[in-house]
Amino acid sequence: MNLQGRRVIITGAGDGIGRALALAFAEAGATVAVCARSRERLDSLSDEIAGDATKKHLFIAADLGKMEGVQAFHETVTKQLGQVDVLINNVGAILKSANFFELTDQDWEDSFQINLMSAVRLTRLCVPSLKQSACARIINISSIAAASPRENFPHYSAMKAGLSNFTVSLAQTLAAEKILVNSISPGPVWSKSWEDAAREQSNAASFAQTKKEIMAQTGKTIPLNRMGVPEDVTGLALFLASDQAAWITATNFNVDGGLARNPF
Repeated sequence: MNLQGRRVIITGAGDGIGRALALAFAEAGATVAVCARSRERLDSLSDEIAGDATKKHLFIAADLGKMEGVQAFHETVTKQLGQVDVLINNVGAILKSANFFELTDQDWEDSFQINLMSAVRLTRLCVPSLKQSACARIINISSIAAASPRENFPHYSAMKAGLSNFTVSLAQTLAAEKILVNSISPGPVWSKSWEDAAREQSNAASFAQTKKEIMAQTGKTIPLNRMGVPEDVTGLALFLASDQAAWITATNFNVDGGLARNPF
C-alpha cells in the first residue's frame, strides 16, 4: 500500500494498536505525527520507525484527556508538519475495569474525556487542514464493545458507542468536503490493558505463562481461534487511508476474528 507523501496524525501511539499503526504508515511512505503520554515510549518508537533522513516524523508527548493537551499537540503538528491528510483518532483507555455500581462520576468523566472528547476536539481542529487535502481521511478506532457491551467497563463501552455514532454523523457533515470518515472496531487485541491485567495476576517469573494462558483462553471464544495482535488492525487502516477506499465513508468495520458475527 503506497501512501508516499501522506501526512498522518496518529494519537495514542505509545503502544498497542497506535504503535503498530505508526510503524505501518511510516513503512508505507507516509510522514507520521504521533503522540503519547510517555516520552520513553515515544523515544522507543522513534528508534524503530521506518523512513529515510528526509522524513520528518514527529513524536510529541501529550495528554489528550485534557483540552489543553489536544490544543498543544495540534499546534505543534501544524507548525512542523503543515498539511494534514489523514487523522487517526486511536487514543483511548478502559482506565478502570469495574461494573456499574463500582464506577464513580469521576470514572465516567475521565472515560468521556479520553475516549470521546479527545477525538471530537482534535477533529474540530484538524478539519480546516483536511479540507485542503486531496485525500482527506478520518479514521476512528472504536471497539466491538460499542455494539456488544458487557457488564465490566460500561463507561468505556458507552464512550466507544458514542465514537462510532460520531463517526457516522461526522461523515455526513463532511461528505461535501470530500473528507471520508470511517471507524474500525477491533475485538480482543493484546494491548497494554491486557498486559497490565496479566501482570496483576502473575509475578515477573510467570508473566509469559500467564500471557500465554490468557491469549489461549480468549482465543477459544473467537471463530478464528486466536486473540488479535495490534498488527491485525493495520491493513484495514492503510486501505481506508488509500486511494482504493475513495468511495467508502460513514462505515464501521469490525476486526475481531469473527467474534461479532453481525451480518449487517
